[in-house]
Amino acid sequence: MAAAIELRGVRKRFSIRREAARTWQGMALALLGRRPLEREEFWALDGVDLAVERGETLGVIGANGSGKTTILKLLARTMQPTAGEVVTRGSVFGLLELGAGMHPDLTGRENIFLNGSFLGIGRAEMRRLYDRIVAFAELERFIDTPVRHYSSGMFMRLGFSIAVTVDPDILLIDEVLAVGDARFTAKCYEALARIKARGRTLVFVSHDPIQVRRFCDRVLWIDRGKVRALGEPREVIQDYLHHMRGDAAPAPVERAAEPVEGGDGPLRIRAARAADDASGQESYAYLPGGVVRLELDLEAQAYVDDVVVGCAIRRGDGLLMFETSTAASHGPLAVQPGAARVTCTLGPLPLGPGQYHAALGAWPFANRLRPYHLWPAALTFFVGKTSPAHRGVTAAPAHWRVSAAPVEHGLQRGGGPVAQPDMLTEAAGPLWSAPPEELLMDALNDEWLGEGWFPAETWPPPVRWTSKRAVAYVRQDIGQGALVLSACRPLHGRAAARGRVHVDGRDIAAFRLHGMDFEDIVIPLDPVTEPATRELVIEVDDPLVPNEVGLDTDTRPLGLAVRAIRVE
Repeated sequence: MAAAIELRGVRKRFSIRREAARTWQGMALALLGRRPLEREEFWALDGVDLAVERGETLGVIGANGSGKTTILKLLARTMQPTAGEVVTRGSVFGLLELGAGMHPDLTGRENIFLNGSFLGIGRAEMRRLYDRIVAFAELERFIDTPVRHYSSGMFMRLGFSIAVTVDPDILLIDEVLAVGDARFTAKCYEALARIKARGRTLVFVSHDPIQVRRFCDRVLWIDRGKVRALGEPREVIQDYLHHMRGDAAPAPVERAAEPVEGGDGPLRIRAARAADDASGQESYAYLPGGVVRLELDLEAQAYVDDVVVGCAIRRGDGLLMFETSTAASHGPLAVQPGAARVTCTLGPLPLGPGQYHAALGAWPFANRLRPYHLWPAALTFFVGKTSPAHRGVTAAPAHWRVSAAPVEHGLQRGGGPVAQPDMLTEAAGPLWSAPPEELLMDALNDEWLGEGWFPAETWPPPVRWTSKRAVAYVRQDIGQGALVLSACRPLHGRAAARGRVHVDGRDIAAFRLHGMDFEDIVIPLDPVTEPATRELVIEVDDPLVPNEVGLDTDTRPLGLAVRAIRVE
């Protein structure tokens, strides 16, 4: 299928005119009305090749004067290229500037029908669409007012409403959403998402890298009339932000097949091995119920008195099985300069057959997020089958007993609620890998949850309750600027839940939740130029203890029911 948009070797030249310097000859010509002018050629576009597929959303970024709007005007046919060819397949509607396509002396109603005629839409069809256009624009009171009296926001509302309602094949948008209020802008992006879902083609020019990253399939960076980059939004936006800050272009990042070592401090794990606990011989193959001994050699450059050494076991598909450290059993360790040996005995292994990876680390007792040394792929070992009948991810010891004697007293089915023990746990080790951009509250996200979370529950969807204070870790990537907390508070007749959100130790938002319906708490974040881990702390002012208010026997202090945490 042919692309919706094609630019082939497109060049566009403008002439900049200036008055010539004043001379006696120039003054004489000026008296005759023939003042000489100097001309300078300016190439707004210089050899642009581009193809946009049907249904694709292309973001266009670049500094002011780089040629972004010129591309849109060529696509909208409001100007012609100096050289090259511009091809569009399907109807095109352009929101190129405030008031474009509007006659100032006509009312909003009259301009709706005028724009319909520009698109070749008959008057009867526009009458059918009219009510939807006015309702979306929220301009009922002013629709019969000449648009010369409209504010910039009202112009944007009317133009955008016409565009999304007439549903063109290709929609061009040039920064006009920046003049709208936050609520209406969010409404516009929801409408654009629906247009995108219908398979329409969008070209979106913006100076906001967050919205470009969030909304676009590909990004074109145009610089001084030339294509500087075209590709996946994250990489193009990263290069653009570095360029705008004046940084040198970052070296391409090679994605390693395995996580790389990291850490910064006076202590490192120099070597490690796995050994059979009974024989002491090095071994990397075990059966369920076996015992493996992990031996680590530390190397310290100086005396360190606050060391925690830990280990995390991850299944071959990445699922975190468990982690352990010396924090609970020994507290902070003191390590002398030189070499030291640490041994961890794991077993009997409750692991099912498969491949497993051991991550090793050493970190300060009081700051697990700043490790001395983290070795995510230190060791690999294998667990086999004890019998062909074994299935599942664990190998729990099981002993069956069968009685042939008749049962005198039968068991009774339980029916009432059971009191819940306090199962809050403090994460004992560092983040063994970078957290994701979205945490779903199922059992697979334990690694990136700190203190204050109860076990996952299936409503559906899976949720976790917080206590009064809960900690989670998410990754903010380049071009992302909003933290979204999807939560609710089943009230059972109580008042709304109030609380605060802290990010990286800063109190940045307060919230108030009502009822059973999940609500999205949206919190702005400062943009970053490289991926960063964010520590999120949720504090609830009035946790609910069901046992205390007579709802049931659940004794847990419940804060919020959280469905997901994500960065957009």
